[in-house]
Order: sequence, then structure tokens, then C-alpha cells
Amino acid sequence: MFTNLKKIPLLLIIILSILSLTPINAAEIPSSMEYQGAKLTLNGHGTRVKFFMKVYDTSLYLVSASNNAEEILDSDEAMAIRLDVTSSMVTTDAMKDALNSGLVKSTGGNTDSISEEIKQLTATFTSDVSDSDFFEFIYIPDTGTNVLKNSTYIDTIPGIEFKKAFFGIWLSKNPIQKNLKKAMLGG
Repeated sequence: MFTNLKKIPLLLIIILSILSLTPINAAEIPSSMEYQGAKLTLNGHGTRVKFFMKVYDTSLYLVSASNNAEEILDSDEAMAIRLDVTSSMVTTDAMKDALNSGLVKSTGGNTDSISEEIKQLTATFTSDVSDSDFFEFIYIPDTGTNVLKNSTYIDTIPGIEFKKAFFGIWLSKNPIQKNLKKAMLGG
């Protein structure tokens, strides 16, 4: 069976070795969620991959299904993004850095108008992160984006502009990962 091992490219062997080290997260993605009276349904979900490693699963929840990212970003209705951490590489500092980078990318570098909200978001990440944690970012109109870790409320970040930038990390014209955007839009 392995007589032609020399013919397998070294890069493929390295990739397969790395992938075999990726922890398996058996977390089941909920098909719906309810928060403060808002009933949301899973629109789509996908996996964030970085350096050939599964980092987290991301799910988008909406009041009604949509595959139009621009409409979702501009909408002032309840919606949520859930991140299920799947890698021990994700740390508190890594989460802060990734979200900050994502917000810069999503806004085209124009974060001045939401700089206080970004500081508030960063301040919500104070405890350790493990590969079984999940975070929910639930936008409620006239309230803001609620941040929860493992279903425990942490803080609410006000403003639709922050919501647009935050959801834009995954859904903007310049998302962090194009195939993840497509998956979250149900594609």
C-alpha cells in the first residue's frame, strides 16, 4: 500500500499531518436561537481555516433567510453570529487581535467612528478561551450587539454602525474568508 510513498509530495504529507492534529469538536450547531424575544434561524455556517487548521465554526442567524450580504449588513433587525472555537490555538489575545484585524478589514481601515465600541469589544475578552467555548454576538435593534460566552452575558456594544462593521468581518465585500462568507449566506 505504501510502496509509492516517495511519489507523494512532501507538502501533501505535511498538510495531512497538520490536519490530523486538528482537534475534533463535536459541538452541534443549533438550528435556531431565541434571545430577548427575537427568534432567529440558522442561515448558514462554515469553518474558519487559517494555516490549514480549523480555527472556529461560524454560524449566522437571521429572522428570515437571506443570501444578500449587503442587505443583511444594512438591516436594522435582530441577527446573530455564533463562533464555536475548535482549536487550542485560539487564545484571548488571538481573539482580540483577529477581531480587531477583521474590523479594520471590514471597514476599509475606517474605524475612527467606532473606536470606542472596538475598545469595549476588546474589553469583553478577559477570561481564557478553550476549544470547547462558543461566543454569541447578538444584535438587537435599539439596544446593540450583545456579547455572550457559553450563553453567559458579558456586555452590550451599542450602535448599528458597530453592528455593520462587526458582521462585516464575515459578510462585507472584503471578508476574512470568502468561502466562509458564502457558507454563512447559505451557499
